[in-house]
Amino acid sequence: MKPSSFLYFARFGIRSILFRKKDPILGTVIVTDKCNLSCKHCSVNNITAVLYPYRQIRAEMQTLYKMGVRILFFCGGETFLWHDGKMTLRDLVIEAKKMGFLIVNVVTNGTFPLCLPEADLILLSLDGTRSQHNEIRGDTYDLIMENIRNAASDNICFYMAVNQINQSGIRDVCLAAKNTPNIRAVSFNFHTPYPDTKTLALSKQEKAACCNVIRQMMKEGAPVFNLKSALGYNKLSKNSH
Repeated sequence: MKPSSFLYFARFGIRSILFRKKDPILGTVIVTDKCNLSCKHCSVNNITAVLYPYRQIRAEMQTLYKMGVRILFFCGGETFLWHDGKMTLRDLVIEAKKMGFLIVNVVTNGTFPLCLPEADLILLSLDGTRSQHNEIRGDTYDLIMENIRNAASDNICFYMAVNQINQSGIRDVCLAAKNTPNIRAVSFNFHTPYPDTKTLALSKQEKAACCNVIRQMMKEGAPVFNLKSALGYNKLSKNSH
């Protein structure tokens, strides 16, 4: 992180704590809900399958920036499917940086070539062991690992949505994050139980057990992105993108 960015976030933290300001700092732009996969835990893909036009996305970015947002996420659907004419996701990331966003991240399922060095982080979904991941997302594990090996830079972070199928794979994903080139860290989230995916949700006891495994892996040097202090409350954010 650039010193100027660090100072900006430090000032934001001081304002939020001392003066109880509630200004936003983080925002998300959904570029499409179109996706090339049909994952078992997902209830929001291909509802419209619309690729939103560049003009609309840029207007949303400007609105977020004026609100004070400086950490921007591009999400889908599958973000790498987005295009508007010759413009691609990479153009959106570059435009966001020019606009003044200090951190620009992208969420992806990893099945497309990862040529996006301008992004601060590429949050890539890896859902357990090879067999667990493929059960959830289809036969994509090997393709994703190949794309990671061929990535343009080391700005990738694994993103695991923990559910009934893959809860035993936390350790494996931690080790993959530790031992795979181009991977900086792994971030864990609990599955969001939409009405049609309630059976995948974890109980409080299962969530507590998962947090214990994550804490242990942190002790063993795994590059876990989650805050250790938050794990004690068993409140990993709920998301299953």
